Amino acid sequence: MSLLSRKYPWSKWQKHLVLAREPVLREFLPDTAVLKEETLIDFLSRYPVVFAKPSCGGGGRGVVRISVIEEGRVEIQTTETRVETEIPQAYAAVKSFLGPKQYIVQQGVSLIRIDDRPIDFRTLLLRPGRTWRYMGVMGKLAVRDQIVTNHCRGGSSLTFAEALKESRELQPEEIRELEKRIERLSRLIAAALNKRYPLVAELGLDIGIDEELKLWLIEANTRPQYKLFRDHDDPTLYRRIGAIIKTVRLPLA
Repeated sequence: MSLLSRKYPWSKWQKHLVLAREPVLREFLPDTAVLKEETLIDFLSRYPVVFAKPSCGGGGRGVVRISVIEEGRVEIQTTETRVETEIPQAYAAVKSFLGPKQYIVQQGVSLIRIDDRPIDFRTLLLRPGRTWRYMGVMGKLAVRDQIVTNHCRGGSSLTFAEALKESRELQPEEIRELEKRIERLSRLIAAALNKRYPLVAELGLDIGIDEELKLWLIEANTRPQYKLFRDHDDPTLYRRIGAIIKTVRLPLA
């Protein structure tokens, strides 16, 4: 294993293990495990929806949604297709959509919605020196009938205030308080990952808000896309993000 591999987290599973060791963060982490037949069956016995994801990679590529639709049966949906099968055959059916690399299985979170389309939130943190800079947060609204919210998969961007007004009709002071909670959580995650992986200097955190307004870390991205920040309230932010990322981004190994 190279020095870079030891000091930089390439996989979702690595990042989950680091964060799960932090007591203050555990309540924000969906139940997650390496995808195996026994773990998938176990998750389907406890959660109505679970996701299988490639441990490495991003952009919503390779994500599979598995939903319990009635006793003993599931619907399996990718970004292009959906099938139904019995739970004992679910693992084989899921594997038929997956590549040979490691995958994780993750508890599905019931995200807040706009017009029955799920929305989650991308926060961006950059570390051009010794201190993390919280750059802001944007909403990512899924295309109708899509299973991921990613901008590169057709998802649309919304400001945080727009998203919360449209989905929950929250008042301005409630929105400000929720955004403060998201920033605090984002900084805790950044500190925890940086403690274990000192080379990490950029983070795009996908944070979900459920119907009870509880926060969940869906995914931590160490080479984040940030185009959706073009639509931020601050018209100068996107340009400033790009300038900082040029100074901190490591070359691909």
